[in-house]
Amino acid sequence: MIQNYLDQLIADMHLAAGRVPKSPIPDGVFDPDYQDMLEESPDKLMSQWFGLEKELFPPSEMLSLEELELMADEFEVLWVAWSFYPEFPEGLPAKRRYEILRQYLDEPCQHWPGGWRQHFTFCDYEPANCPFGIEYCMCKDFDSEEEMVTKTSDEN
Repeated sequence: MIQNYLDQLIADMHLAAGRVPKSPIPDGVFDPDYQDMLEESPDKLMSQWFGLEKELFPPSEMLSLEELELMADEFEVLWVAWSFYPEFPEGLPAKRRYEILRQYLDEPCQHWPGGWRQHFTFCDYEPANCPFGIEYCMCKDFDSEEEMVTKTSDEN
């Protein structure tokens, strides 16, 4: 039963990926007025851009590991179609990727048609509050790397 629902949800995600607004400006052309208009445009919830409400996506506890992997991958395909690039640590489990992407549907953001890429790191660079968990934290070693560079510089 859940597989039928997920199949329909994935089909809806594919439709949403096909509804990306196109830029009125030709590729490779810079138009400062258009850029100003984009910068001044209001934020919308990610779910509004996609036309898919968060409530449509089952909580991770309802999905098997295989379903979580499938849904996390499909979410990323949808995001990239809209030029939103989620950045996750290498090896982050599908369950956590899915939870973060699902949760982010309630977050405001801008969309700039025409190939403008927006990267999402989801991180505040505070290892104690890392959304990926300390095991997958990408910034937990920043202090020690900085100390190592300073030490190496002092030795020369």
